[in-house]
Amino acid sequence: MLHINLYIKMIKSNRVKLLIFFLLSLVLSQSCLDLSSCNKDLKGKYYCNREEGSINYLELKQNGKYYHYYKNGKVELFNEGYWQKSKDGYCVIELEGWKNFNEKGVNYKDFIESILFVNGNYLDVSPDGESSSSFKRE
Repeated sequence: MLHINLYIKMIKSNRVKLLIFFLLSLVLSQSCLDLSSCNKDLKGKYYCNREEGSINYLELKQNGKYYHYYKNGKVELFNEGYWQKSKDGYCVIELEGWKNFNEKGVNYKDFIESILFVNGNYLDVSPDGESSSSFKRE
């Protein structure tokens, strides 16, 4: 009889643990993977503060164009192109003719196309949204 009571207690205990695990998993996966709950209004100015003393911003305009400006000391760079929110349901913007001044400064690379992940007020090259090369809307 003692073994049966222990077995019943163990089953009840495991059910509670399993239920808690399931609920936590559901909440965490919803917050981490819900890429469809993207800001509807992405236009505006986003600043990257990677290098102290530099001016580095990305402006997303209403007409689908973007302007990327970078200045550090005597070095001044800018780039223009087109942007759009991804149509595949992910929370990213697609950029045409992107130059990654925010990551490399004068050693930038020229991309035909690139994407930036949207994470709240951040735009970033990775989904975490808060790396040193992130742009933050202010």
